[in-house]
Amino acid sequence: MKSKEALAKQCNYLFNEFLTNNKKYKTLAHFRRTPGGYLIMLKIFENYFNDKAIHVEELIRYVPISISSRLSLFSLIDIAVKENVLIKTGDTDDHRKKLVTPSEIFIKEFRDWLDDFGV
Repeated sequence: MKSKEALAKQCNYLFNEFLTNNKKYKTLAHFRRTPGGYLIMLKIFENYFNDKAIHVEELIRYVPISISSRLSLFSLIDIAVKENVLIKTGDTDDHRKKLVTPSEIFIKEFRDWLDDFGV
């Protein structure tokens, strides 16, 4: 079991990591503003690194309504598309569905953040 001092040190590290990296990585900061955004970011990259396409609706269903409303998540995604953080394209099989993928800068910043974070 970790000592209180070790736990306090970890809390301080996480606190400072959040503040420092939100300044350093602007694309990540967009998603790390809210718990729902953070979860969406992780699902986007889980699918990206597994070479799987993900639709906006599917992505939003991953986040429990108790964490974030559908409207908030749609808005977060739309803003990310407008800011060129995400790329939204039509599904070739079903044009009603929209696929989302991270932009090159978002991918780079995410990889750099993981390296900095030590994961």
